[in-house]
This record gives sequence, structure tokens and C-alpha cells, in this order.
Amino acid sequence: MDKYFSIGETAKINNVSIQALRLYDKMGLLKPAYVDPESKYRYYTIDQFIYIDLIKYSKHIGAPLKELSDVLQKKDIVTLLSFIQKQQDIVEKEIDRLKNINIAMGNIESKIKYVMDLKETNKIYYRDIDKRFIVKKKIKKDDKESDIEIKIRKLDKILEENDILFEGETGYFVDLNLIIEKGKMVYQNIYTTLYNDNINSKNIDVKEIPGGRYICIAYYNHEREEAIDKLRSYIKDNNINYKGICMQAELFNTLRQWENDNLLYELQILL
Repeated sequence: MDKYFSIGETAKINNVSIQALRLYDKMGLLKPAYVDPESKYRYYTIDQFIYIDLIKYSKHIGAPLKELSDVLQKKDIVTLLSFIQKQQDIVEKEIDRLKNINIAMGNIESKIKYVMDLKETNKIYYRDIDKRFIVKKKIKKDDKESDIEIKIRKLDKILEENDILFEGETGYFVDLNLIIEKGKMVYQNIYTTLYNDNINSKNIDVKEIPGGRYICIAYYNHEREEAIDKLRSYIKDNNINYKGICMQAELFNTLRQWENDNLLYELQILL
């Protein structure tokens, strides 16, 4: 019986538990090569170790063990190859998904660091911003805060249903003419940004905000009127030409968003 390995030896050599081997036997995934009729001890051969490797790989990637069991029971190399190729496709897609998540999280990290680097508020500055991809919802004049919150949730739901990653920015499109002429902040649409390499759905209306040079001012909620007056005066006094896009972005400075006075905003006007 030198060619056989006991269940304990097999478990130790392959870094699996005895309980796991018993489970694989019960599932039909890996039957022992020999079972002693008197002691009922299970024994395995070295050529069965490759099956243990396949089971481990399948578990790591979440492949259905029942499907693997059906493949192994057929003992057909072509069927096994097809199974492996299918799992490789799944792994590659998961790698791409995790890469996209990593990049999207990196974008959120950058936005947090950007806010942390802001030294003061109510100061006018210029900023180069890359193009952004968004979904948006129109805001009505009589919308209350609760209505706007519901619209934000609907945007979140759209992203979840289409497996699209949030890129880290929410905000409002603002009526630029009313800002410049009357110093009034009137919201037109609420938006959220998307990770652009992850947009592959035809079920949603994705818009693009042009990249370019923006004139900006950051402010807390209680500084809003002062900030608007300062920016509109600066634009008029310096005869600055603008292109009609005005946005109020919520900056990533707090997770306590219900405390409005702690929220930091940035008014952005495309030049």
C-alpha cells in the first residue's frame, strides 16, 4: 500500500484539512482512491493531488464546486479545459473590475486630499479640471430639501443598478446669469460624477462636463452670499469671459453632511 497516502498525510501534504477532504468525498468532488473495507479509512494516490489543486483554485475564485464536481466525474480533459478557460475569463473580468474600483477609490482619495490642501475659503483662484462624466436630475423651483435628497438617492440607485462606479463628486448646476447679474444662487440640476472607464451601460443618460480652466471660490454654507458677491464682482471688474457652465460642487471635507455649516462647497465657472 506504499502508493497510497492516508487522509491525514494527504491533508498535510496539500495544506487542506481532513474535514475538507471528507466534505469533498461527500460532495463527489474527490473520492478516495481506496477505502479500507474494515477500518473505513480513506486513502489517496499522488495523481489525485491535482484535483485538490483544482478545487482550491475554484474556491479562491468562487467557482461553483458542484459544476467542478460534474466536470471531474466525466474524467474528460476537453471538458476540464473548457471549465478552466471559463474560470479564467471570470478571473480576468474580476481583475478588471477590481482595477476600476481601485482607480475610482484613488479619485476619491485625490478629492479628499484636494480639500485638505485648501488653506482658506472665500478666495478666488483658477483651477484646471479634467472632463467629467455625470448623471443628473432636474431640480424644480418648489423642490424641498427632502425632494432633493430623494433625487440624490435615485441617482445612487441608477449607478448601482448599472454597476457604474461613483467617482467622488456630487453637486449642482447653477443658473450662471442669475449669479452674475443678481448674485442669486438658483439650482437647475443635481449631478453625480461617474468613473469614466466604467461606463458601459445604454440604460442611462450620461453627460460630459467639458474639461478646462475654471475660475473658482470655495466656501462654507454660512459664507455663500459673500463668496458669490466676491466672485461676480471679480468677473465683472476684470471683464472675464465665461462659457456658461456654472457648478457648485460639494467638496469631500466631512462625512457629517447633515451639518450644513460644516460642508465645504466650490463654485466653478468654465472659462
